[in-house]
Amino acid sequence: MVRPFPNEIWLDIFHGFAKEGEYDTLERCRVVCREFKPMAEECLEWSMIFKNVENVERIKVDVSGGILRRWSGPERVFIEGGNSEDERRRIPHLATFASRLAGRWLRIRQLWIINAVWRARDLDLDAVVRDLAASAIRELHLYDVIFPSILTLGRLICALPRLEKLALGDVQFTLPSLDAGTISRFHLLPHSQLEALDLGPGHGGLELRPSFVELVDLMAVVSKGRRLVPPLDLAQVSPWSAVRWLTLGAVTFPSVTTFARLLCALPALEGLVLHGSYVFVKHGLDLRRLPVHPGLPLHLADVELPQSSRYRLDPCSVADLVDLFIATGISERLRRIASSLPSSPRVTTACDAALNRLVKHSQSLRHLSFEPYLMMYEIQDADEWVHVDHSAAPYFDVSGNPCLERLDLAVDVDRENLSHPCAPVVEILSQVTSAHLSRIQVDFQPVDPLGVKLDVYLRKLMDGLPQLDAMFSQPFFKNLTDVIIYISTLDGPNVQDEESAHGLRLCLPMLDARGILGIRVNNVETGLHQDMETREWRCHKIEKASAQDAVVTDAGAGADDDKRTNNATTVTIPHEDSDMVPAVSQPAWVPPAMYADAETPSSSTPTDARIPVELACDDKFVLHNATAGPGTSLDKFARDDGGDKLSAEPGTSAQSACHDERLLPDLTAGSAPRNLLQTIMLMPELVGLATSG
Repeated sequence: MVRPFPNEIWLDIFHGFAKEGEYDTLERCRVVCREFKPMAEECLEWSMIFKNVENVERIKVDVSGGILRRWSGPERVFIEGGNSEDERRRIPHLATFASRLAGRWLRIRQLWIINAVWRARDLDLDAVVRDLAASAIRELHLYDVIFPSILTLGRLICALPRLEKLALGDVQFTLPSLDAGTISRFHLLPHSQLEALDLGPGHGGLELRPSFVELVDLMAVVSKGRRLVPPLDLAQVSPWSAVRWLTLGAVTFPSVTTFARLLCALPALEGLVLHGSYVFVKHGLDLRRLPVHPGLPLHLADVELPQSSRYRLDPCSVADLVDLFIATGISERLRRIASSLPSSPRVTTACDAALNRLVKHSQSLRHLSFEPYLMMYEIQDADEWVHVDHSAAPYFDVSGNPCLERLDLAVDVDRENLSHPCAPVVEILSQVTSAHLSRIQVDFQPVDPLGVKLDVYLRKLMDGLPQLDAMFSQPFFKNLTDVIIYISTLDGPNVQDEESAHGLRLCLPMLDARGILGIRVNNVETGLHQDMETREWRCHKIEKASAQDAVVTDAGAGADDDKRTNNATTVTIPHEDSDMVPAVSQPAWVPPAMYADAETPSSSTPTDARIPVELACDDKFVLHNATAGPGTSLDKFARDDGGDKLSAEPGTSAQSACHDERLLPDLTAGSAPRNLLQTIMLMPELVGLATSG
């Protein structure tokens, strides 16, 4: 079919449809003509902002019904009452949106209400609740909103049958909330499917806000209140009784006891995420003030802590939080701890010391993640140094985690550790006492201009990687299935990244031969694929045509080969069918750009011997006090007749009760990892979307 107009004119026509609110027409154009599809999709908005009734009423609603196709709406809708300058305003257009569009736009996943005052004369609560019940909204975000009472908020939450996440920031109530009538009516609200609760900061920063304290107190009172008729399910006690994940922004509590009462209000809680600074005005823990019913959540097993150099963390508040976890037994049930540290994986500050104490007491820990430190912006930390000389500070201690299965480390390469960037990783691994470790991830990233060329930075890494290869080849690490090494550079992706990844892989021949090595240099991956079910990166073996293809020999080499071998460095790669320690190795060519002026890889750092520990990773642990002296050598351990057990010299062994009954070696050298807390702040995202609209 010959089009009468060029695409530019069609696009202007489609933009005119969007301006007039003819979104159903645009949707029909999108599906009937392949040429129209990209232009129509450009005009069908992903996010919409409604600031008044007129904004909502301009949307044309097709009442013909039947077979005509309708647009399913955007994914995100904002109901704005005002902006930061106009303060809060009334939102009668929420009722207009609910009646006209909520039941038709079933693609909406997020509803945001911002800078608003909910007034009874503007909004018929019964009508709004009835109209919103037909929607498919899964997330409700409320920021700077004043409700008549907590009951109004409760009815709004329970009106959304598919609601999974609730985010609150500076929500206030006009009427007192802690009266008996309100609490009794709150218990009559219908069941909610709410699984995630996000309590964020308001405009006051870290100041103690009475509205926030009132909300926490109400949640605690409602959760421990009694009904005349006991509920059939604990999840029916309150709208948040089924919440599994709690995320806190920059919030201030009167005390750590108040924070504990908030946890008690969430009996189904499984994960806690602290995205920003948190402060307890009054320090010290009073366990007598914690409610016996329903008590602290029994399933809390996942904790993400903020990075101490990105936010002004109060060391006393961090210590209070750790004391709470340890004193109440939460630490014994933790399965995952994630945090980010500044440039050194050592215990250099009071916050580091508190975190190290938490790790030591989390003996059932399966996943420890010290993620890379975000350098988007940095705030001077209020933390106090416990070790002025960083090089003398101890590394984080992971020797007390005998059931560890995953370990994520991060090394910020700076001028101080450029000469030995792999040393912190070696120190951490030398402490590992878990024979269940199956996945290790190491991130190397420069944190400031190093004043050296890229090839020097990569060469320093190459000098240390053979040491890691040798450590991973020990029988103690035979259960590894994935070893992933990420390397980033300050200048970002480079045309040489693929060559660099290949050169780095050659420095880890034994891991490569086992097929468990994955390397990523900026955006270039080798030996990695993404598991479609778990969405995690996994390692796979890189098939080679033959071992001889990688061999450099003088015989038969052409002119191009001669040029390469003149400046090439050779390393050894085990045969495909070799064991963990190959008996026969062959030299392979390494790109000259990677090994230019390279020094001989150093392996001078000694590896301390491990002393077996007795453990049972079915939630019961017995740790022996046996430790290896600094002069103990791995040579003292030898295979027994079974081939897969280790026997030490007399007086240094203890039996393991872990599943396969192996003797587990123990490490004594200290070291520390670090992790990235992948923090997505809602408020910056909100501001960006609001301004773009």
